[in-house]
Parts: sequence; structure tokens; C-alpha cells
Amino acid sequence: MDPISITGLIIEVSNVLSCVIKYTKAVQGSKDDMRKLSEELFALKGILEHLSTGIGDNTPTSEKETESESSGPFDRDVMARVLFTTNEFLQTLLQELEEPATKFKKLKQKLEWPFTQDQVNAHLVRLERVKSWLILVITADTAAAEKDLHQEITSLSKNLKEDLRIREQERVQKDNEALFKWIAPVSPADSHLRASNGRRIGTGRWFTKSYLKAWLRDPLDDKRILFLVGKSGTGKTTLFAQIVGELTNMAQHDPNLCFAYFYCTISNTASQAAVNILGSLVAQLARSNPGILEDIRSLYDKIPKTQTHSQPVNFSALEDAIIRHSNGKSRIVILVDAPNESSEMEYIERSLLYMARLSLNIRILVTTTSTRASSKEANFLNIRAETMEEDIKTFIQYRLEHDTTLRNLTPKLQAEIAETLFKDADGSFRWVQLSLDNLCSQRTAKAMRASLSNLPGTLREMYASTLERVSPEDEPFVYEALFWLSFAKRPLTLRGLNEVVVLDETCTTLDGDMMLVPRDILLQICQGLISVDQAGHVNLAHSSVKEFLTSEWIRSSRVKRFALDATTADATIMRKCLTYLCLDNFKHGYHEFKRQTKVRSFLYYAAYFWPIHGTHCEFGPPERALVNRFFATKSLPRRGNFGVWIEALIPGVKPSIIETTEPLYYAASFGMASVVKAILASDPSVDINAPGGRTGATPLFAACWRRNHEVAEFLLKAGADPRKIDPGTGISVLGMARLGNYLDIRDLLVRCNVDLKA
Repeated sequence: MDPISITGLIIEVSNVLSCVIKYTKAVQGSKDDMRKLSEELFALKGILEHLSTGIGDNTPTSEKETESESSGPFDRDVMARVLFTTNEFLQTLLQELEEPATKFKKLKQKLEWPFTQDQVNAHLVRLERVKSWLILVITADTAAAEKDLHQEITSLSKNLKEDLRIREQERVQKDNEALFKWIAPVSPADSHLRASNGRRIGTGRWFTKSYLKAWLRDPLDDKRILFLVGKSGTGKTTLFAQIVGELTNMAQHDPNLCFAYFYCTISNTASQAAVNILGSLVAQLARSNPGILEDIRSLYDKIPKTQTHSQPVNFSALEDAIIRHSNGKSRIVILVDAPNESSEMEYIERSLLYMARLSLNIRILVTTTSTRASSKEANFLNIRAETMEEDIKTFIQYRLEHDTTLRNLTPKLQAEIAETLFKDADGSFRWVQLSLDNLCSQRTAKAMRASLSNLPGTLREMYASTLERVSPEDEPFVYEALFWLSFAKRPLTLRGLNEVVVLDETCTTLDGDMMLVPRDILLQICQGLISVDQAGHVNLAHSSVKEFLTSEWIRSSRVKRFALDATTADATIMRKCLTYLCLDNFKHGYHEFKRQTKVRSFLYYAAYFWPIHGTHCEFGPPERALVNRFFATKSLPRRGNFGVWIEALIPGVKPSIIETTEPLYYAASFGMASVVKAILASDPSVDINAPGGRTGATPLFAACWRRNHEVAEFLLKAGADPRKIDPGTGISVLGMARLGNYLDIRDLLVRCNVDLKA
């Protein structure tokens, strides 16, 4: 009965029972589930004890051999398999019941019942199968029953093995979820859905049918990266979505083909970060080959889980993982759309070129408006007007046949529209789309002909014409909407956008009388410039809209009043967010956050992103005054507006922590360098070492723990004490610097002339 003994299993059952009983005492809910699980475990323990008495784990070896010989090989082989699989099940159950380990044992973990009702039921079924096995073994006392018993146990074994395999997959997937959140905080799925909806059947075939497969099979001159380059508005992103679809179909029929894709978008700054792009690609490739995560998982396991938000995965580790993954039999295809939207464009391109150069099995396709790569490194396919002629014809014909307004026109007028738009399109899908939208807005065929003869000749003229049609009373709302959609760090909902466009820096309250009516009016008055996606997020209709609004051309045009200034955007947004948080709507303090978020959609963005915008702008007197005004609300009951902010930042935070923690701690903990400087500049008497947070750490310890180096350096130079002990971990910043994972903190202390031997 080796390698697993019955006595060993009895001990394991006792361990599992001990864990369940511990939960029974500590957890308020799920008592019935625990009782059922305990009863089954006690029954299993009783069966094992009976087996132990009858068979005797302590029987001398010579006697065991005699028993085995008398009952045949069935006992040895099947019993060993029964006991081994039972042990696997018990180990899995025990692992899920154990409390999570932490680096610092003194940090108390919250004990919560880890199973859902479905999981409990599944465990009860597995326990019943294990018991059935063992009961069959007990009752199998004749050779005549062995054949039937063997079949029964084989069937039970198969079922339990499958249960354990599925359970192991679920456990691995659960473990991977946290890892995926770390390496891939941005998913390309929503962007792909939005881009796919813009595609029309019959377009893009010039590339997908005649060029794509040939390039995948035999790249020109051994250059395994291809840049599809075209000016804004030529339909690159829509073509990109079609290529993703083609590769999805190809991968379903070719198990050796793996591909991953990513969209850089102007509406989400996180999608423009090089490390997020590469992390998303690795996460997608890991779905087909989990082995790609091995080295990355080891890096993840070394990082305290409280710091994953401030310690992104090592960029080189992601590159190496993809390169190693590509050295097997699989072909890897990587697609990246619009890296030109990112300030890290050069970094992204350099990484893609590096991977393509080092692996023969990698193919990389990039759609972009511009690139810094040379012809020695990559292949280029320029999307010219003549390249898009057939696609534009197909697109125009589709709209004429399917649009509710256009399909009812006379054949003569339809032909006139098709001929005019095709002749003047100059390869721009975007221009054609806006022209057709303009024609559809006309009420008569006569008005359509007049509009057709006066269509703006370029895309920027088209945008200017659209803005000229905005009524004077709507102009402030349109300007604000375009401004926020151009510079917000993440997409806004329509409700949230409606709130912020009516708010100015003199507002003290926000009520229903101030809201836009009807609620979707912005979509109407900004038609052609903004759109809403399936998730309810409002976006600029196209990246070319932002290009137009921030261009030099608009500054001297007839619509210059709509020109946007990127250099002052962060400061403006930060002030608007703080104005919003200072509203009397939030003066009643914590416990208000959940109620207010039901009616105030912009609250989360304002709470989370004002400090992020603040890190990208200079703090002058107006900014410092607004920060001081906001933090002064901590003197109100339940810490006022300040308390609402903390609740938004830290869901579930205890009121006692909000009451006792000063703004400096949160500013340091969340890396708000400009805010830390503003607090210390406005109040020289502030206690720079005041404890705060869940464990009573100092602002300096919180900054170092979360690797906010700029904040930590400023606090040290301002007199923060690195010798203060953190009650939660039992160490100081000096002690932290001596740990192997905090060499960066040691270097920081050296730079600040701190005596490490103190």
C-alpha cells in the first residue's frame, strides 16, 4: 500500500477537519456547508480507521506479502491507486482551506470561507466517491467479486481523476488571474469589438486574401516585421480588426499558430504604456501555452502583493518570455495597432524589432501613421489612395444599399453620390463616412444635391464645418466634452461626461437642475466627433479628431475657439476634479461614497485620477490653494469631502482609519509627489512622521513600501525619520533597506546621506 499509507491518510483527514472546524468557529456564514463537509470527512476517517484495523498498516512485511499473494495483485495495485488518488484529493482540499501565507507573519489575515455553494457540492460528491471506493475494498472479500469490484473502482477512479483534473485547472486559472492582472492590466477586447463594428463586408480583402498569408509564410528578405503605414482616416484600425479575425480563424485550424493582438487608444493612457502592451501579448499567448509564464511567475512571487500596483513586470522579462516561447514548433504572430498614439512609440518599436530579429518563428504586423524603423530592419506597405479604391467603392455601395435614408433615393442620385465621393475621397474612409453622415442629415433630395456640391475637400475642413454648425449656446458644452475626451486618462460614461461639462470652478453644488436635457444631447450636438461604445463609454469618434483639435492649423482657423492646449490639460483637469470633490454634495463624509456613486458618475474618476493628473503638471498658487481647501474638509463631521475621497480610494476602509490618518500619509502612499510638496509648503508645522493607515506606518515607510521613490526622497530631505518602526511589519525603513528585495531603497538612503548603520 505504499507510497501512501492508510495511517497517513487518517492524519491528512484530521488536518482537513481541523481547518474546517477552525472556519466553523471563526466564520459567521456558511455554517451548514461546514457541517456537511465535516460529517463527510468524519465518515471518511471512520472508514480509513476500519481499514487500518482490518488490514493493519503495522503488519510485518512477510505477512503483508502472504496476504497479497493470497488475494492476487488486485489488492496491491488497486489499493495503491485508491489511496494515492484519495491523498491527491485531500491535499487539494487542504491547500484551499489553509490561510494564505504572507511575507510578514505578523500581518493578520482575514479568515473567510473559501468555497461557493457549487464548490462545496462538488467536494461533497468527490468525498462520496472516495468513500464508495473504500467501502468496496472492505466488502471485496472473495476472488469472485474482484472482477466486478475492479470495474467499479476503475469507473470511480476515472470520475474522481477527472474531477481532480478540472479542479486543478480551476486552481491554476485562479492563480493566474492575479498574475494576469499584474502583467496585463489592459484588455484589447473592447477596442477590438469597437473596431470590428466599423468594418463592412467586402473591404480589406486586398490585404487579407492576397498579402497576409504569403507574408506569414515567407516574409520578404527575412524581415519578420511589417509596418502598414497610412495617414489618419484611411481605415487602418478597421483593417487591423479584420486581420485579427482572419488569424482567429486560422488559429482554430492550425494548432501550431499562436497569435496575440493589442490596440493603443487615445481614450485610455494605460493602453499606451509599452509594458502594458507587451504584458497583454504575453497573457494572450499563455492561454495556448501556459509555460510562457514560468519565469514571469517567479518574478511575481517575489513581490509583496501590496506592491504589484507600483511594480510593473520587468519589460525585458516579457520580451525574453515571448522569444523563448517562439523557439518551439509554434509560429507566433503579434499584431499591434496605432503605437503612434503612445509617447513611448520609439520604445515599443524597438522592442518589436528586437523580438523579430531574434526569433525565426515570430511575425509582427504594426498599423501606424508613422514609424522610425528603417528599411534595413522591416518591410513597409504604404496605404495609398489607389490601394483603398476598391474598399471605398464597397463601403459607399454598402451605405447606399443599407442606410435607411440613402437606400430610398433614386438610382440617379445614388449614382451621383457614389461618383462624387469616390472621386474626392483621396483614400480617406473617414472623410467618406462623414460625408455620407452629412448627406443623411438632409431632409430633402434637393438639399442633398446642394450639400453634395459643397462638401469640404479635406478631413480637417470637414471637422471645421461640423464645429461651425454648433449653436452658440451649445459651444461651451461641446468644447468641454471634446477637451475631456481628448485628455482624460480613461474613458468616461455619458453620465459622468454630462456632469463634468456643466461644472465650472466656482460651483459649490451639483443638482438635477444643472444637468443636460435630454441625457444623450451631447451625442446629438457632437455628431461625427464623439461616439458611445457597447460598454457605455464615450470616446472621440476617431483619433484624427484629437489631431485636428490640437493642430496648429485650428489655431488660426475660423473655429479656433475650439482649439485645445495639451500643455495645460493636466492642470485644468486636476483643478476640475478637486472642484468636484469639494462640492457640498460630499461634505457629509464617509459612508456617503456608495450612495453618491449611484447618482454622481464622475466621482470615481475625480477621486482616483486627480493626483495622477497632478503628477504631470506644475503646482502654482491656484493649485496649492485648491489642495489646501480640499484637505481642510477633514475637520468636517466624518472627515467631510476628504473622508469620501479616502472611501473611494480604499474600498472597505475602516472609519477609525479615516479618522486618524492625515492627508500626508495618503499623498505619500499613493505617490502624489506634487501634493506632498504642497502639504509641507502650506503647513510647516505638520508632523512628517505621523502614523497612519491600517498598520500605523509613517508617510516615509508607506512611500518606501510602495516604491514611490520621488516622494520618499522628498520626505527624507524634509526631515522624515527612517528609523521609525512600522507596527505592522516590525521593521523600519532602515531595516527594509537591508532586505534583498529593497536594494533600490538602500540606494535611495545612500543618495540622501542616511547612515545605514544607524
